[in-house]
Amino acid sequence: MDKLVVYFRPPEEFITHLRNISNNFRINTCVNRDELESHISETEVLITLFDRPDAKMIRRASKLKWIQALTAGVDFLPLHEIKKQDIILTNGRGIHKIHIAEYAIAAMINLARNFHLMFNNQLKGKWDRSVAQDEIHGNIAGILGLGSIGQEIARKASMLGMQVIGAKYNPYPLEWVDHVYGPAEIAEIFKQSDYVINLLPETPKTKDLIDKKLFALMKNSACFINLGRGSTVNQSDLIDALQTKMIRALVSDVYEKEPLPEDSPLWELENVILTPHIAGVSPKYFERALDIIRHNLHVYTSRSGEMMNVVNLSKGY
Repeated sequence: MDKLVVYFRPPEEFITHLRNISNNFRINTCVNRDELESHISETEVLITLFDRPDAKMIRRASKLKWIQALTAGVDFLPLHEIKKQDIILTNGRGIHKIHIAEYAIAAMINLARNFHLMFNNQLKGKWDRSVAQDEIHGNIAGILGLGSIGQEIARKASMLGMQVIGAKYNPYPLEWVDHVYGPAEIAEIFKQSDYVINLLPETPKTKDLIDKKLFALMKNSACFINLGRGSTVNQSDLIDALQTKMIRALVSDVYEKEPLPEDSPLWELENVILTPHIAGVSPKYFERALDIIRHNLHVYTSRSGEMMNVVNLSKGY
């Protein structure tokens, strides 16, 4: 019987459901690299979350045919080696769309109401009714990356009365999005938006893409919400834009270096809300992941149909 390896510590019910989905595999769970090393040469299917087999390990995995990542981004995997070994890679696109979209909406409402300033006043025991209040209704949400998460944000934002614009690698009209721009036109997102929401994956083309030139295009009243990959934003340019009030405020869940260093100026800025890379966390995460795994295992074992979320290994997403 072929071997399927789960490379993270899953809830017990996850493994139970996995066994119920398919009895074609011997299922093993690995929680550290040494354990994975002992299984990798015999593994045909690998399901992984945040940790990664490195290129050397992939070269040893002579029987490995398919990797199912449970994250939307797969930049943590050795894509070049996976492509070279002709291994199928599928990701977790769609798992996160509900709870990350809720995070984005919450971020915009918090910024409109200046909850971060009032919370600071609360800690100081300060009563101040002069803190500016606004609403997101009628404002423009600009979304960088209109995949499943971006489209869900667009749907929710539109229903709350916002105008939505966005950028997509291959632009075409989308429901709930008033205008879809291509990669060469992302400057328009920064010029027009009251809230710029970054969902871009890490690729060679997106590294440090968002820099001082783009921040300089934003309205002084506009806010930046970073939910993609920290490496897509030039961190020093972002800090400068916040310190000089080039932009009004930031909500960030991802950073150039994680954990965010203790000496980062971001910790001290009043116009910043920081969360520790938790936007993708949900108690329903594994339940939604099983829907993808169930479909892909059926396709893989039956050799019929098409897998969900197959990653283009040349593009990196």
